[in-house]
Amino acid sequence: MIEVRVPATSANVGPGFDCMGIAMSLYGVYRFTLIEEGLIIRGCPKEWQNEQNLVYQSCLRVFEHLHLPVPPLQIDIQADVIPLARGLGSSAACIVAGLLGANALCNHRLSKEELLAIANEIEGHPDNVAPALYGGLTVSFQDAGKVWTTPLTVDKKFKFCAIIPDYPVLTEAARSVLPDQLPLEDAVYNIGRSASLALALSSGNSEMVANACKDRLHQPYRKELITDYDAIDALCEKHGVLTWYISGSGSTMMAISDDENVLKDLSRDVIARYPKWQVHCIGADDTGAQVCEVLHG
Repeated sequence: MIEVRVPATSANVGPGFDCMGIAMSLYGVYRFTLIEEGLIIRGCPKEWQNEQNLVYQSCLRVFEHLHLPVPPLQIDIQADVIPLARGLGSSAACIVAGLLGANALCNHRLSKEELLAIANEIEGHPDNVAPALYGGLTVSFQDAGKVWTTPLTVDKKFKFCAIIPDYPVLTEAARSVLPDQLPLEDAVYNIGRSASLALALSSGNSEMVANACKDRLHQPYRKELITDYDAIDALCEKHGVLTWYISGSGSTMMAISDDENVLKDLSRDVIARYPKWQVHCIGADDTGAQVCEVLHG
């Protein structure tokens, strides 16, 4: 049996639209076992316990890439901590899990760079799959079909609070509200802040994080899809977090602080007001997806 642990991811991080993401210390666990025949998938909704499952589809891509036959498999999924359509990289986690699981079954013949390329082909963009694979903060772009990514370590002083509403925001809806064109000044506004934010998170510059994590490209439009956006804004201001942003397409909102007690107080306040929501005080994961255990026999 092969066990793969994949971190949730938080994309965009404010100004880093479609290029920046952070691996978070919330993990899905995926187990792959060779069986005598067929395909068994457990731990996910029944409608996905078949060949259309994204974990399995991602496995297939590795065997196809290596021109190898697909073995009969049992896949066990424990990933409820990464909820669907909440902006925490649930699809990226499935993709990376499937790729790593299949690669382990093939004696790790593909490099991390090759796995990233396949993951990007499946997902269509690297902002979640890159941090899921590499860990930490990644800044990525695509050029002529190649994915370029720069992994950075997030300073341990920074802690995060994932505020996860009990309602989804579908990626399609989040894309549809974005304008086709933006003013040049808005593009310039984001360029400087995204570059500064990446360096500030890596170097531990709290003041820069507070000032650089601002956006004009997507959050002003996507906030309308999150019913409680203004209420969470008020709570974050009340508790004095450094900054906060919409994680991926939402609906998760991610607060950042260099004081863990600030986030604990915030989480208690959020839970009291929204008892059906999930709230996690977490850190950045600096290792990325791991093949945690290989058992034979």
